[in-house]
Amino acid sequence: MPRLVILGSAAAVPDAAHENTYMVLAGDHGSIMIDCAGSPIGRLERAGVSLSSLRSIIITHIHPDHAYGLPIVLMSLWLLGRREPLRIYAPAMVIGRLRTIMVAYEWGDWPHFYPVEFVEILPYDEAPVLDDEDFLITALPCDHFVPTVSLKVVSKSNGHKLVYTSDTAPLDSLTEFARGADLLLHEAAGATRGHSSAGMAGRTAREANARKLVLIHYQVYADPAILMSEARLEFDGPIEVAQDFSEYPL
Repeated sequence: MPRLVILGSAAAVPDAAHENTYMVLAGDHGSIMIDCAGSPIGRLERAGVSLSSLRSIIITHIHPDHAYGLPIVLMSLWLLGRREPLRIYAPAMVIGRLRTIMVAYEWGDWPHFYPVEFVEILPYDEAPVLDDEDFLITALPCDHFVPTVSLKVVSKSNGHKLVYTSDTAPLDSLTEFARGADLLLHEAAGATRGHSSAGMAGRTAREANARKLVLIHYQVYADPAILMSEARLEFDGPIEVAQDFSEYPL
């Protein structure tokens, strides 16, 4: 059965129990990583996701807590003997920065490196990202410091809909994008520029008529009970605070 595994749940500053926010969609025909932090190889293995199943990586924006793990993933897969192509989906500015980073690591000199294809996520509502045997994924531009996208994932096995906001302030367009989501995975870093509080996440969940709200990308020193109570003031459906290695069926 397709599932979502949270590989990390923290906002920009992690701790010993929480890695920065990123996750993997594990389908029946392959897996897709969303954002890339920490030590992804070990986390994928712990999550029971085969490295050979990894087909694509989606990077929502270029901030380090969402993208700094990509070079080590690319190098590790190469050292482990990967030969299959890997696609990396991201906004245009992100692709440019990622290429620059990899040039700095002189990846052009890594012998027998497998093919890597960068695919641009276009900056409009419901922009197509990826369509494979397991999932249909579309994107929405967000309100953050840099070009950033939220993602909608529809499971082809049952039509269940997941929306992951990434980092963003509340938006009417995001509410519409998330309408009727079975699982709304909403950031809760706080009511600062380019971010949302748990209460804001709850309001979006209520206005979008989401079935379940999961708070993610929160400050690790925050009390999960308080985060949930803030969201509960706005949303009366099921609420969870994501933890590293939490799993959700899709």
